[in-house]
Amino acid sequence: MQKKIVLNPEKFEFLAGGLIFPRLKHLGVDQVYVNSGTDFPPIIEGLAEALFKGIPCSKPILVPHEHLAMGMAYGNYKISRKTQAAIFHTNVGLANAVTGIINAACENIPLIVMSGRTPVTEKGRFGSRTVPIGWGQEMFDQESLIRESCKWEYEVRFPEQVLELLDRAYAIANSTPKGPVYLSLPREVISMKTEASALFDKPRFAPFQTSPGIEGINTLCEWIEDASLPLLISQRDCDDQQSFKILNNFIDKFGIPACTWWATGLSLSTENLCHIGSDPQPYLEQSDLIILLNSPAPWWPDKHKVSKSAKIANLGPDPIFSRFPIRNFRSDLSIAGEVTTIINKLSEQLNLRDNISAESVRKRQMTIANIKNKATERDRVINEARKSGKITKSAVSSVLGKIIRKMDSTVFSELGADLDLLGRQKYGGWFQEPYSGGLGWSFPSALGAKMASSNKLIIAIMGDGSYLFANPTVCHQVAESLQLPILIIVLNNREYRAVKNSVLGMFPKGYASRMNQVPLTSLEPSPDFRKVASASNAWARRVDVFSELKDTLLEGIRITTEEKRTALVEVSIREDG
Repeated sequence: MQKKIVLNPEKFEFLAGGLIFPRLKHLGVDQVYVNSGTDFPPIIEGLAEALFKGIPCSKPILVPHEHLAMGMAYGNYKISRKTQAAIFHTNVGLANAVTGIINAACENIPLIVMSGRTPVTEKGRFGSRTVPIGWGQEMFDQESLIRESCKWEYEVRFPEQVLELLDRAYAIANSTPKGPVYLSLPREVISMKTEASALFDKPRFAPFQTSPGIEGINTLCEWIEDASLPLLISQRDCDDQQSFKILNNFIDKFGIPACTWWATGLSLSTENLCHIGSDPQPYLEQSDLIILLNSPAPWWPDKHKVSKSAKIANLGPDPIFSRFPIRNFRSDLSIAGEVTTIINKLSEQLNLRDNISAESVRKRQMTIANIKNKATERDRVINEARKSGKITKSAVSSVLGKIIRKMDSTVFSELGADLDLLGRQKYGGWFQEPYSGGLGWSFPSALGAKMASSNKLIIAIMGDGSYLFANPTVCHQVAESLQLPILIIVLNNREYRAVKNSVLGMFPKGYASRMNQVPLTSLEPSPDFRKVASASNAWARRVDVFSELKDTLLEGIRITTEEKRTALVEVSIREDG
């Protein structure tokens, strides 16, 4: 039986490794994703002692692969907006996590990553090397694995540093712009006991948020007031429900066309009358003001034509994206701040100034009214698929969009659904793979999102290549063990379509275009993905004809929501384009 012990605040010694879970809990981190190794004994023993003594700890989540752990942290944050943490095994565990760290850095996910460090001593100290991997895993510079993708990294040198370094890691991860940080944990150091009476003290450092200056906001207000046709491009999600609502009201009230070119998150309802879809081209040449809201790559420079006389404003946590070595999108006005703060201040100031006439708004709205009707386009795609019997990604997007239109749901799409055809109206309803392109993102992120919102329908839709990248056997095992029922839709075209399209796009009349199969893109023979899923008690079906698609998707949703089991629907995609 666990024994409750009252701690003496004046003298409290503890294993340094045992301070990690209690301090993270005190900082507001609810769970820690872990894949342990031989460097973990002081962490595990310290955690056991803390639990035995009744000390509140972040919940340890054992995840059998680091890529999955990082994806779960990503998805959990996107729904909960709470800082995430993970601990891995020395350099090899960290190496498996690198792709996920790159993805998190690209999307400004506040994430505290830790990994053990091979003991530096061969004998004579508690925690010295005991097995051959102690020699094989040592690196000259372990932090070099993640240095370019982390805001801050450090190696614990003394046991008394653990608390203050966790506080510092948390503060840096959550300061503008947010992002991952890394802390290395040498086994000898975290095996030592240290005085820990400060365990429950308030955090030493407060994260900072950059706030936009009133001068920049007023300048942008003037530009919006003077513009005949402004254009807003937004690629990342809003920080909260309130800013999502304010932004949608903002474009409505002032008649501002808004585009979600290659959106990785939903900041605008696709059904908003001012939402022009995902292609900015019709407006880029006409607009005299282009507002880029947290948009790393707002258009395709070689394809899209931009008005040379247009004023361009970049807004966001890092408006000129300083961590990208090359990003040459013009910025005549750069306003730094968290998205919520910028949206609130801009909307508030425009309302106070009240300088935009109803006639100006009406003229803007008339221009927007010429766009294609989205609902009609979905019906057209579905009718075309019904006639041909061919299942396309566009058809799956349209059918799924109609099914989940009024459901409390979130879609994690990785080279899967078309946002315009799917249609998403609510905050947190859509996420797409980050521009960093670390594949195998959708399935793990959806599992993390389900941890954060157990009652919401969570859907992961992806290509067959992305499903394979996700390490699906481990994903399904975790879905079953943690009871995280989600709907997985695998669009199986038996190839790396994105790679194929890139080749044909660059060399439309090249040698590869003359071949029956573009080299290095085929995924034949395709495995039976249903067997992978059913090995972990998931419900699994395959759809080969369009007429079965809707009913199968509906049944998959019923399985996840009523029976609380993971459901997988493999869809045979036969399109050529």
